[in-house]
Order: sequence, then structure tokens, then C-alpha cells
Amino acid sequence: MAVLHYLEFIIGRLLYPIRSHDSAQIIHCPAFKDLPEPNMTLESPEAGPSGSKLPLHCTCKASDGKGCLPELRWTAPNCREQVKEYVLLCEDLDPPIPFFVFHHGLFWAIPASITKAEAANAHPEELAKISRLTVAGWRFVPNVLGLPYVGAGAPLGHGKHRYVFTIIALNASLKFKAPEKASKKDIKRAMTGKVIGWAQWTGTFEKPWPN
Repeated sequence: MAVLHYLEFIIGRLLYPIRSHDSAQIIHCPAFKDLPEPNMTLESPEAGPSGSKLPLHCTCKASDGKGCLPELRWTAPNCREQVKEYVLLCEDLDPPIPFFVFHHGLFWAIPASITKAEAANAHPEELAKISRLTVAGWRFVPNVLGLPYVGAGAPLGHGKHRYVFTIIALNASLKFKAPEKASKKDIKRAMTGKVIGWAQWTGTFEKPWPN
């Protein structure tokens, strides 16, 4: 195992310059062109202010090796329009792949009455592989592991990664003929003309050398 750790570390160091794909994050898609600045607040009571380290149980160092969604709380947007639903997204802006942003979790159809998210909300329901629903009734777009959410897992040797959580308020619900098949690209396209608020909170994680 030690050999594999050294190999991962060496590859991570070689790929270190490949990072900071900020321009690819969701707030730079056309849906946000009329709202370039945030008008909501998003915070993580358990982690601290934006820029704080993610708790280990929210990373690949958790006991299950996957990690969970950190506790998040947000306020409604400062605008006259009524919120119909929210979208919640977590993106790693620093993966060692050119021009690529890895989404750890993408949840939509979050009711307007909800102003917080907890780890349990992201758990898949029994038939989630077909329905793409969490136990909270939220829709989700699977990440590359096929899961609703997976915690931070920066490669060993690649340094500190930024995990940006974005809450998005919409003035209309997202509608799809087959919601269980909606992709991230579909979500971004469908949000155009509906975004009335957003905010971000950033957590960081650097994979430590294994014990």
C-alpha cells in the first residue's frame, strides 16, 4: 500500500499546476447573466466561515470512505419575486483535469420552504437508481460515482482543493419530460430566465498522508 501512496503522491505533485477551473463553475453559465452578484447568504454552522476546512466526516477520510454533506443553512434572496424552489450544488474547482469541474452533489426541486440541508437529506431513497430521489424528496443528478453526493477527496499530493457549495433560488419550478434522466447540462439550460438569487460557501480539503 505504501508504494501506491507514493505513486499517488508523485502523480498529484506532477499534476499540481492543473487546478483553479473557476470559470467553469455554474455561476458562469448563461442562467446567471442577469444576476452576476450573490443576493443570499449560505453558511455551514458545523464547519465555520467560508474558506474553512471541511470536517473529516465530510471527506474521503470519513469512516465509510465517502463522506457526507456538511450542514448548510441559507436565507431567501433579497428580491421581490417569490421563490418556487431551490437548487443546491457542490463543485470541486481544482481537480487535476484541464477545464473540468467535478460535481460532488447536485440537488434540485428543493421546496421553497426549506432553508437548510443536512447529511440525511442527501441519502438516496430505496429506488433512487431509477427515481433519482433522496429520502427528503429532492431530485438529484448523479455524480461520476453514480451517487447523490460524495465528500471531498482531493488526490494525495495535489494540495488543497476548494469545494464550492452554491444555493440557487428559482422563480419557477424546473420541468422535464423525464426528470429522472435530467443531467447537469439540462439543469443549467432549464434555469435560464428563472434565477432570482444565489449564494456560495466554500470548504477546503487537502488529503493527508495515510497513517
